[in-house]
Amino acid sequence: MASTDSNVMLDAWKRQLDATLRVTEAIIEGSTRMHEVQIEAATDAHADAVATQKSLAAASSPAELLRIQTEWMAANQRKSMEYWKSLYEAAAETNTQVMSCLREPSPKAD
Repeated sequence: MASTDSNVMLDAWKRQLDATLRVTEAIIEGSTRMHEVQIEAATDAHADAVATQKSLAAASSPAELLRIQTEWMAANQRKSMEYWKSLYEAAAETNTQVMSCLREPSPKAD
């Protein structure tokens, strides 16, 4: 009887550890995706800043400067919203995966 109880406990422990590892994997994947979104946004922002600096240097009138500034601000607003949407989606997907790991039973240990 003691051997059966210890096997049941060992199986439960293995399932718990498996679930913990699956949750950890989901969190790492989500964090990696968020990092990718951040790197992509930073790279794009740098490229946009360089292009805008060149446009500003070439501007020959106040109207042209105003146009460049207005376009730059509108593009930044749009890209900012896309950035936050991408981060939200990555976080929501990660949350879904973590909850799925917690809901689904771990495979029975051999």
